[in-house]
Amino acid sequence: MSIFCPFCGEELVDNAKFCKNCGKNVESYGNMANDTSNTNSFNPPVVEKSHTLATVLGFIFSILIPLIGIIIGIYLYTRKDSPKAKRYGLLVIVLGVVVWIISFFLGLLIQ
Repeated sequence: MSIFCPFCGEELVDNAKFCKNCGKNVESYGNMANDTSNTNSFNPPVVEKSHTLATVLGFIFSILIPLIGIIIGIYLYTRKDSPKAKRYGLLVIVLGVVVWIISFFLGLLIQ
């Protein structure tokens, strides 16, 4: 029977006092491992990935160079690991398209 760390989900060796992955004390959780009703029911916490750099660069490039901003927006929009990145990706795409259209019409007016 496999025993998992309650903090990070790493598989533990038998009679482990500390997790080899995160280093946390798992000795007090040893009684949970002997409980047969809890067999293989550990689900490690889902961590949302941060796409902060891509988001910031997306907004900057959407204003300065809309094509690159739209490409970064598409990258963010296609991230399945973060709903926040998907939302920001859509905003970056819309901002890039709007700035591109405005710059196109301003270019026509100036000529």
